[in-house]
Amino acid sequence: MKKQLNALMSSRLQAIILAGLMCSALPMFGQIPDKFINLQVLPKDISKGALLDMMKGFTSGLGVRCQHCHIGEEGKPLTTFDFVSDTKATKQTARVMLRMVQAINNEHLAKIEKNSANALQVVNCITCHHGENHPPRALDEILFEIASAQGIEEAIKKYHEQREKHYGGFAYDFRDGTLNRLAQQLQAARKNDDAIAVLKLNAQVNPNSALTYFFLGEIYLAKGEKALAMENYKKVLSLEPGNPFAKKRLEELAKP
Repeated sequence: MKKQLNALMSSRLQAIILAGLMCSALPMFGQIPDKFINLQVLPKDISKGALLDMMKGFTSGLGVRCQHCHIGEEGKPLTTFDFVSDTKATKQTARVMLRMVQAINNEHLAKIEKNSANALQVVNCITCHHGENHPPRALDEILFEIASAQGIEEAIKKYHEQREKHYGGFAYDFRDGTLNRLAQQLQAARKNDDAIAVLKLNAQVNPNSALTYFFLGEIYLAKGEKALAMENYKKVLSLEPGNPFAKKRLEELAKP
């Protein structure tokens, strides 16, 4: 079991928890009991330091605090928490996920031949969750769901909220492909005006995305708005002078 525990702790996870350990590990360390009760997945003889490291990894990987899985109040000493209780469903889920991580690292990834390319190959909470406590999903999927249920304005509002919160991190992909995929989904759902709104947003936040302007040209062309289509195809060529698709479209539109 100790070998399994070590497999869970990659150098990436250690780097993530280091700052938190430096700031708060010592006062928290004194609140952790010397012996642990009701350990069902972790080794029963796990050290206090190793357990604290793992809990720090969970909180960093999911962006949560201790009370996400344990009974206790934010801001209260850890000595007031009921760590033994299995009341919270999130604690049960954590055990399932921990067993899954152990299986991936020790049964599956262990079979892959180690070399310089994958020597550090290991999964942990942050590999999939990226600091979010919900099941990992692509941002365009989330936004399409919101647009379908609540309207494009709410979807765009959500995009700005997530960009403000997560830009520069790795929770979501804010490159041009995310909004382009969303626009394609909206177009396939015959919501061309919504797709145009999304592509215009993409052009604002990713102004050098030639593909965004090409998609705009395609939708305007489908709507019969020739002048706007040509305007966007020309924008593509200003960013990528040799783009054959935009060039072909402009040649076709120039014909009488």
